[in-house]
Amino acid sequence: MAPPQLTRCAATILFLSFLSLFPLTLAQTGPSKVACPRNFIRPAGPVAAPALSAEERAYVSGRTANVLPDAWKTYLASVRAALPPGTDLPSYVSEILDPKPPKRPYIPSRPADLPKLGIALSGGGLRATYFAAGVLTSIDGRNTTHPTGSNGLLQAATYLAGLSGGAWFTTALAQANFPTVPELVFPSNAPASNDHFGGFLSELDITAPGADELQNAGYFQAVLSELVPKVVAGFPVTLADGWTRMIARHFVNGTTADTILNPGPHGDGITFSGLKDLPSIKAHAQPFPIVVWNAIPPALVENPNDPKQLADIVPGNSVPVGSEIWEVNMFETGSWDPSLASFIPTRLLGSTPAFGTGPNKVDAQCFEGVDQAAYVAGISSSVFNYLNGTTNLLPYTQEGALINVINATFPSPVSVRLDSAALPNPFKGVNPRTYPSSSESYLSLVDGGSNGEVLPLQPLIMRSRGVDVIYAVDAPADLPNSYTNGSDIVNTAARAKRFSSGKLYPFPRVPASPQTFIDKGLTLRPTIFGCLPEDERNGAPIVVYVANGGASAEKRAKGEAGLTGTPTVQTTYSKEMAQAFMDESFAIATQGLGLNSTSVAPGQQWSTCLACAVVDRARARRGERRQGVCAECFNNYCWDGRE
Repeated sequence: MAPPQLTRCAATILFLSFLSLFPLTLAQTGPSKVACPRNFIRPAGPVAAPALSAEERAYVSGRTANVLPDAWKTYLASVRAALPPGTDLPSYVSEILDPKPPKRPYIPSRPADLPKLGIALSGGGLRATYFAAGVLTSIDGRNTTHPTGSNGLLQAATYLAGLSGGAWFTTALAQANFPTVPELVFPSNAPASNDHFGGFLSELDITAPGADELQNAGYFQAVLSELVPKVVAGFPVTLADGWTRMIARHFVNGTTADTILNPGPHGDGITFSGLKDLPSIKAHAQPFPIVVWNAIPPALVENPNDPKQLADIVPGNSVPVGSEIWEVNMFETGSWDPSLASFIPTRLLGSTPAFGTGPNKVDAQCFEGVDQAAYVAGISSSVFNYLNGTTNLLPYTQEGALINVINATFPSPVSVRLDSAALPNPFKGVNPRTYPSSSESYLSLVDGGSNGEVLPLQPLIMRSRGVDVIYAVDAPADLPNSYTNGSDIVNTAARAKRFSSGKLYPFPRVPASPQTFIDKGLTLRPTIFGCLPEDERNGAPIVVYVANGGASAEKRAKGEAGLTGTPTVQTTYSKEMAQAFMDESFAIATQGLGLNSTSVAPGQQWSTCLACAVVDRARARRGERRQGVCAECFNNYCWDGRE
């Protein structure tokens, strides 16, 4: 039997013969040219204190004032309901999460100082997507059938950042108007419409959902037909564009199992900037969504063997650590890194500023409609440059064969990398002394974890956002068994130190090596980082680390194997597998056993300690010491700084 990769290539080759028989259809709308606003590039400001956009500040302010007080109060009730017998919370926990006016009017009241929580969802393909689904179910206040003592924490978050498989979940959740996880994951009975989400549809393969090669050939034809409007608008298309159309069928509104093979809307017109018009966003009812990309530096584009660039790449990855990290939110896209430190409106992705002087001056060109939600999530999960340059496996995949089809069907008038997303450079001419891509016409954008930071912590540790605590959900395949070993959090700490000695990206001290994570079991139980006095002094957030490091505590106690170590390349999950996977992820998130666990039910113990971690930075601002059960929790769940 031929290897599946070659069989899939055969389907692609078969498709080539169909090109001459079936005209490409304009199934979608393309980018549209618009008038350029003046000065549409926003400098972020000084490195030590860059400024958030006015729109983000307004959203966070509205959510903090109108939503979070009740959300934190609801979460506190959940924590109290699950307290182990005979356990009391320190008074400051309740006073922080549910501040009350003083009983006597002449006693001055403290101003409310609610925690600012960010949630980070790692990459790792569908494994990461479903791990996030199971974990977030455990903290969703709408999950009334399985109380965990942590229900409501999701509703109390200010930010939600996703990368690669985590970006699939983040994008799907946001654009579907923030449904419950079961409503998001499993198919609904609604007809295919951009007003309805049809579920992840992971029982149908992301790259080859057809029943046979003939159906898959037709599927590729449908995918390619959806690229035509972008080409007509004058944009080059690459493998990443085809990939985003595949992703659209699973993580954006507009697709059902009955329509997945056909050309059609599949989320056409659902843009990331358009999230602001959703009812849940207008009501400030969602955490502020962020997706992360990486950029390939031009030196590596020109010379894949550039020794200086290769020396800055973490082994097993494809993008140098020093290359800027991009973030996309519904208002802005750009990078906080000092080399660029600039943003443009997300709705204007695909636009370029005026540059040059005299007869060489080129006018600004602006477009809307490039920031399709599927495009944003697709770039964040585009690993084809890694397959092409690091493993040399790309030619043996159906995606690699698709490059040849794209190149033959849509020959580009400009030279771009076909194994990454080609975006017109919105920052051409910006910061020429520090920004390596300042003179480039196109940027090569790829998977957000291509630099070794597979957990999207950077947006949440940016100092100006003032995040107190990060709930970090980590599920990359660092080990041969597809479990994680903490590499990405080690890499984040190292990169954070590189920029202004951590002043821009304050981050707690973590183990220097993934081996410490393994030796101390830090991936087998929830672990709290940021407990050391130096972390508090440096303004670093608390990081609550929930990793896919192995089987749940319950399964380990029974000597059973875990379910969540599935390969990243697995692009199909049956409904039964998806449910079992989420159940196991739910157990991992709720059955945390600390270093000194007692006979108390582990779920009760962990939910109490999680609440202590959530309020810890607000506690410090009050000038109070950790007390009672919270002091015990930090002894039990914190990394103590020893390798």
